Amino acid sequence: MGNAVDPAQQFDRRSEAARRRVALPVALVLVAALGLWAARAWWRPRAVWDRRSHSHVTSPYENTRPGVGYVGDAACARCHAEIASTYRRHPMGRSLAPITPATAAGGDGSNGASFEAQGFRYEVEDRGGRVVHRETRRDSRGRVIARNQAEVRYAIGSGSRGTSYLIDHDGSLFQSPITWYPQEGRWDLSPGYQGRNFHFDRPIRADCLFCHANHVEPVEGTLNRYRPPLFRGHAIGCERCHGPGERHVRRPGLVDGLDPTIVNPGRLEPSLREAVCQQCHLQGALRIERADRQVFDYRPGLPLHEFWSVFVWSEGLAESNRNVSHVEQMHASRCYRASRGRLGCISCHDPHRLPAPDEEVAYYRARCLECHDPQGCTLSEATRRRRSPADSCIECHMPRAATSNVAHVATTIHRIPRHADRQEPSPVDPRTPRPDEPPLVHFHRDLIDARGRAEVERDLGVAMIHKAEPGPGTIGPKRALPLLEAALSARPDDVPAREAMGFALGMLGRREEGLKAFRAALARAPDREGSLVGAAGLAAQLGRLEEAIASWRRAIAINPWYSDYHARLALVHARARDWLAAMAAGREALRLNPAHIEARKVLVRGLLRTGDAPGAQAAFETLLELAPDDRGALLRWFADQH
Repeated sequence: MGNAVDPAQQFDRRSEAARRRVALPVALVLVAALGLWAARAWWRPRAVWDRRSHSHVTSPYENTRPGVGYVGDAACARCHAEIASTYRRHPMGRSLAPITPATAAGGDGSNGASFEAQGFRYEVEDRGGRVVHRETRRDSRGRVIARNQAEVRYAIGSGSRGTSYLIDHDGSLFQSPITWYPQEGRWDLSPGYQGRNFHFDRPIRADCLFCHANHVEPVEGTLNRYRPPLFRGHAIGCERCHGPGERHVRRPGLVDGLDPTIVNPGRLEPSLREAVCQQCHLQGALRIERADRQVFDYRPGLPLHEFWSVFVWSEGLAESNRNVSHVEQMHASRCYRASRGRLGCISCHDPHRLPAPDEEVAYYRARCLECHDPQGCTLSEATRRRRSPADSCIECHMPRAATSNVAHVATTIHRIPRHADRQEPSPVDPRTPRPDEPPLVHFHRDLIDARGRAEVERDLGVAMIHKAEPGPGTIGPKRALPLLEAALSARPDDVPAREAMGFALGMLGRREEGLKAFRAALARAPDREGSLVGAAGLAAQLGRLEEAIASWRRAIAINPWYSDYHARLALVHARARDWLAAMAAGREALRLNPAHIEARKVLVRGLLRTGDAPGAQAAFETLLELAPDDRGALLRWFADQH
């Protein structure tokens, strides 16, 4: 829009409207459908955070302090039934649910849905309330050469843009390769599977569940295992935005116009208000838990950067021009900058109620006009209506993006361009980082004091290792290493930093030192899955096969459902010429993931070495059918095995 009045001058009026929209706590009545008594059984008042909950900020809200317990959505709904009723239809109120006929069918009411992708056939089957997802691969003669299936237990995603499905293996969560995309009304591979098909072998980490589940308790140090009950509430609930409600339920009351027992996000100062939304909607290039924090430690009303370090790409790098989160886009907008940071998510979005489709134009137009005069647009009404018959502000200034990070999904541009029909300028030649410049910068760098900046250097070192690509030319480990060394000098017991150092040293070819770092991490956390994997890999590279085998076995004991661990164990047994053990580990990997190429190659080699030439030939023919694009390379590889 053009000719806007000064947003900062309009914000007192608009902020008051936002406060009214979020004056009451979010409440959710999904528990009626998802099991009220089970929810109440778990959600007795309790604290789930310990000393890590302490913050350097003193808040007027009592429920930001350690020791305040959670009560669950049912307790909120008793007093806030109207908000509960609207919130359960909001995407946040539908972010996760147990499998039911509605959630299993992807919204199209179908059973037996199927599609083809990457040479596999995928099917959805309802077996009397148990929903099974199946993956099948046939050879050129139509014979089944690989088949895998799993029962899906949870639907993740609101269903607005997509619904994916989770598999529960004794508390370890994996993603199904099958997802429903309502924007196109079709089933297809899950997000991220187009580049690499994970099959049924994609672990679901706690940082993924953080933005979709109300609360989980990870088994510390593991990749994707959680303590029972698996989910403490399913969809995002009231207390994720308002904080734990124990004191509010017992004695709500006003002190100088403020109820100190429960956080009201609309009454927080801007950075703390935005932190409530940013906990999920600010993805960045990478999010790193701060030292001594765990995934679900953050409480509304406290600074997000004390719990998470969110890093974004340095301005001007090639990566910075890719799709970024709505928060990053909004911060780059003229509206946000002109408001001096007071424009926020709840300026436009009501977190308790999603406007109906026939209300959207009027609803969002009203939000815009709280800052812009009705005559603020430079275009005449006739011209505007030729472009948008409903005279929609967002249709012109917040259109759908042409591309998205997720296949089959269109997202709204939150940069609020003045002229959306004109291509935004972008660097012709995106620059590379200067020798002394890290490619990642902290999103909240302007809020961090000198003490905090020193601690964030540690987080940057960990982040650069997460983003580093292995290889002799990689620069991330070189830049990260001094940051990690400084952090460990100050805090020798920082296990995640020591693990990151192990990976950094390994990527730099300093394998002995890297293995020593992993051993030191494991001395403090013997069941830390990432350190076991790192130690196993470096021990194998150093020829210490017994240590590598022992590490892989320990990793498998922690995560027996992850096929890649069995395949890596098979490879080490093969290097040790223990072909029976290699084939046993390879077959276990193939039981979990019949499409695992490396495991099939180990099986072929083992059959050859144990004298079963016909079996090896048959196994190799299956391998060729599974990887037809690599046929030439595989034929040469097979010839070399004889």
